[in-house]
Amino acid sequence: MCAWGLLVVAPTWLQAARACFANYDTGIYSQAIGRMSLANPNPWLTGRQAAIFNDHFDPILWLAQPLAEVLPAMWAGLVTESLFVLLALAPLLWLHARGLLSRASTVLTASLLLLSVGAVDALKYPIHPTTWSVLPWVLAGVAFHLRRNGLLLVALVLLFACKEEFVFVGFMLAAALWLRGDRRFAVGVAGVSAVWLVGVYGLRPWLMGPTFDHSERLTRGLEEGWRPYLWLRVEPAQLSRVGSLLVALAPLLIWTWRERLRPDWGWLLVLLPLMGIRFLGMAWRFHYSAPLMAAALMGLLPVLRARRPPAWVLVSTLALLITTNENNLRSCWRTLMTPQVYPVRCPEVPGRMESIARGVDLLTKAQSGPALVGGNFVALLADRRDELYAVGSPQPPERQVYEWVLMEKPPRGEIYFPLTHEFMDGLINLWRQDAATQIIIDDPHVFMAKGRFTKFP
Repeated sequence: MCAWGLLVVAPTWLQAARACFANYDTGIYSQAIGRMSLANPNPWLTGRQAAIFNDHFDPILWLAQPLAEVLPAMWAGLVTESLFVLLALAPLLWLHARGLLSRASTVLTASLLLLSVGAVDALKYPIHPTTWSVLPWVLAGVAFHLRRNGLLLVALVLLFACKEEFVFVGFMLAAALWLRGDRRFAVGVAGVSAVWLVGVYGLRPWLMGPTFDHSERLTRGLEEGWRPYLWLRVEPAQLSRVGSLLVALAPLLIWTWRERLRPDWGWLLVLLPLMGIRFLGMAWRFHYSAPLMAAALMGLLPVLRARRPPAWVLVSTLALLITTNENNLRSCWRTLMTPQVYPVRCPEVPGRMESIARGVDLLTKAQSGPALVGGNFVALLADRRDELYAVGSPQPPERQVYEWVLMEKPPRGEIYFPLTHEFMDGLINLWRQDAATQIIIDDPHVFMAKGRFTKFP
């Protein structure tokens, strides 16, 4: 836990404080958390050009909203995310305190939950409820193995609330319950899953209006034929990523096989929809992988409860966690030790944060008029003003006239492809040369101006 806090959480929070993260997903969910209220339960996000629950359906965001009453929205999201991951250890520590899980098993499971490459990747790409799903995954796994049906149902609903794809897990869990003989409860779980499925995919568009169709990624490449479609998903870059996610489990799996121990094969059915969606969507990075490790570990929980893993499993797992996370840990360490030069897009150089803070403060006070900002400023302004639009992100379909612009000067800040640093430099020069432009900040770090800006595509 200390290693995780020092090497993963602290660098991420330091980067967030230095405006390192873009509109996707930090800005989007910061805006959502900052704008949610009983009077506005499905807020419109100008940085996404969508209402939050018309994009993804993740009502678990409501659990972060109370924090936004005392913290800026971005920090409410960051704190909530870290707490969800950390609290995933609570059911395991409870098992250990009850004598149902050895110290070695507890340490091994906690290490894999916090320090697997998928978990570290997820924390380094804040904020997303898919990462938060680690807690309900562990809670559901413990409840399943202890046959605590009430707790399992609560955990399942929390899991569904993290993202709409998790509802398919419910049907696989119902199958696992049926196979072990809990048939009445299996029918109940299947019923809850069916109701949630109908609500998310049927009633949601009817009640809230058109929703985003995220299935395009699952069929990408199919227009070229089955062979190119499959090759996209099994090319070396994809398989190597899957390998780096699973290799940390190798010592535990080898020991399980050598000792002829049996994981819970029924529970492992829940991995099928997760693996299928990740495979078809080529989604193995960022927040997508964190739930996989949590779900897989819960399938191995009976093994860890039955036997204490030997020292060689712990040592080799720790070594694999370090080696598979080499790039992640190096970047985290550089964030802590050399903040003046790393990350390159958001270094801690003299004057930079002062210019950003001044621009953000001025734009906060100027509440009227649409503002076009760099993507890394959206989270900082998420709960401070309306009419906020991000460079390179979706814009209103009608031709938009911006009254304000605020962005870091390239090569700093966040510029999305196909926009380039050269394009943004040229755009700033055009704005600067316009006689009607009132330049407010034009220092080595930030450009801020007021006027009528229509040249952004």
